[in-house]
Amino acid sequence: MAQPGLDNYFNSQYLGYINFAFLMSYGLSVSAIGQLGDRMNLKFFVLIGAFSTCLIFCSIGFFLHYEYKHPYLFMILQILNGISQSTEWSGLLAILNNWYMGPNKILILGYFSASPCIGNIIGDLYSGSLIGKHDLPYYAPIYMSGLSLFTISIINLFALQQAPFPNETEELVEHQESMSISLEPILNISKENSNDSGEYSLPSSHFFKESEQLSLSYFDAWFVPNVAMYAFAFGCIKSVYYILGFWLPEYLNRNQVPDVAWITAMTDIGAAPGGIIICLWIGTVIMIIINFADNLAIFGYLILVFIIGFLIGGTYNNIAALITVELSNQDQLKNNKKATATIVSLIIGYASAFSAINQLIVPLVNDALFLYCGIMSIIGGIVLSPLLIKEIKRK
Repeated sequence: MAQPGLDNYFNSQYLGYINFAFLMSYGLSVSAIGQLGDRMNLKFFVLIGAFSTCLIFCSIGFFLHYEYKHPYLFMILQILNGISQSTEWSGLLAILNNWYMGPNKILILGYFSASPCIGNIIGDLYSGSLIGKHDLPYYAPIYMSGLSLFTISIINLFALQQAPFPNETEELVEHQESMSISLEPILNISKENSNDSGEYSLPSSHFFKESEQLSLSYFDAWFVPNVAMYAFAFGCIKSVYYILGFWLPEYLNRNQVPDVAWITAMTDIGAAPGGIIICLWIGTVIMIIINFADNLAIFGYLILVFIIGFLIGGTYNNIAALITVELSNQDQLKNNKKATATIVSLIIGYASAFSAINQLIVPLVNDALFLYCGIMSIIGGIVLSPLLIKEIKRK
């Protein structure tokens, strides 16, 4: 089923380095590049990352195909992969926030937050079918994933619109008309003090107030209420989610559990409909139970991993989409017309960097994988609980 040469090459320590390279580059790139989505055309911002990711996936498949085994090759490719993917989440969330401003926005964002789970499920199905069932080599599902992303990107090239009024000139005219309406009383007053030629001027401070704070700086975003707390909590939860995504197959293989791809898919199948923050605590208990359970049957793993995905993965989706966007729409940011991508890039960027560090720790914990994830969930839950209580009181 697997290629022996590559099995020896991709040992646990090397996989940890590769995962670290991807998540750290992704986190740093989201922090540095993600906020550019608030300052440029969002459609092109998203598509640049999508098409470059296709190219990198094909490159990874090519080098796996011909078994190039330079120690730094896949690490460099994963760094480039992290950079190219850094435009997607913050850019797409900003587009959704532009389109849906009504009372159903949270519901729409909830559906969107499940989309990465669908992609992960498709990836698991590719692996389980092409490698596990049809005994094809490692590079087959990677080529298939790259082709799927390329197809979706072509569709988005023609179908994706960054806002209900994508024509920037229409938006500019609309803005100018609102400016002229707001300036009319001042113009009438200023005309009384105009010179003989009928010329008059306005205080520059008025124009400054109209145009200031159109975007939010990355540094200032840390001081937006609740952003830092959610970023820290999300770092713990994202670490758990990516530990399960990256290391659950290796953990199951080490314990000689068959049908690994189908069990791994349960995490995302559960995460898609999940999403209640308080369920984090129940999911933590389930993970600790798995850690101390011996010789679970396949059905047992399927059920328990699904429950973990529903509770932990749902919480991850909730914060990644709904909460990050709502943080950018707080009253304190009412003058910041372009804050969504910046807030998202801050929270996702920090969480990805924190997750990257955990990828170096996981190979050291070995069979205590679920126990370690449980500890991380407890820390995240402790931070999230006061914020949840505060929100309930505010509502």
